[in-house]
Amino acid sequence: MAEISIIILTRNNRKMVDECITSVMKHTTVPYEIIVTDNGSTDGTIELLRSKYPSVKVIRNKANLGFTVPNNKGLKIASGRYAVILNDDTYLTEDAFAKVAAYMDAHGDVGICGPRLLNPDGTVQYQGSVLERRKWSSSSPIEVPFVIGACMFIRMSAIGDFGMFDENLFFYNDDLDICLRARKAGWKVVYAPVSSVYHYGGSTSKKTGNFGYFIEGVRGGLYFCKKHYGPIAYQMYRAFVIAASAIMTGFCFLTYPFNRDRFAGYLKMFNIALKEELVSKAANI
Repeated sequence: MAEISIIILTRNNRKMVDECITSVMKHTTVPYEIIVTDNGSTDGTIELLRSKYPSVKVIRNKANLGFTVPNNKGLKIASGRYAVILNDDTYLTEDAFAKVAAYMDAHGDVGICGPRLLNPDGTVQYQGSVLERRKWSSSSPIEVPFVIGACMFIRMSAIGDFGMFDENLFFYNDDLDICLRARKAGWKVVYAPVSSVYHYGGSTSKKTGNFGYFIEGVRGGLYFCKKHYGPIAYQMYRAFVIAASAIMTGFCFLTYPFNRDRFAGYLKMFNIALKEELVSKAANI
């Protein structure tokens, strides 16, 4: 039986997912399984996985289902005591997962945990706001509001208390949501720099250059605010999004057609906030 179930979400990122899996297999010493959930790749990813990594479990989605649905599919078949939600643009240079698992074994009140994330140049990748950077600079484990889904350990025995990822969130805000629910359920969320994982960061959205990811982030932010912070905070945030997107739509209109894509994007954001269209299945991203 696996100690950890490593769930890797990928979409048309053949080279990076290959590097990621190779590094995991090279550096992980605890019993593990790898589950790749693929969002409709057309670049040969599936063929690579089947030929080079026959032991990897592959969940093949016919389209881009975002972040939450595919990762939940992985969680549903995971057999490990811990699930590791891992981006395909990460790689290991040490036995990072065994160290985090050992930390969680020693701290039974930790429901979600994340290791130190490093940029490819070796600098620390900060996960919180500027005001909380001191937490991500800590050299010892520290409680945090959230850890990002680039590398997130979830205690599987605790998931019944706070649930899996909220599938109303298509892309972004999902890590904030599950960590907040874990904390509300009485579990600690901890940044544990006992080991490091390298993370390129945003490879999917940067590679596609698709403004749709930003739009879905705004939509998810509205949904998250309404879900957790009540009607007053939600309406204030909604008003801000309406005003900001209206201003940006006007600016892009004045420079049309040079900003045609952004004009359409900001107009869509305006309509999302105005009409309160907070749930999306935007498989066309």
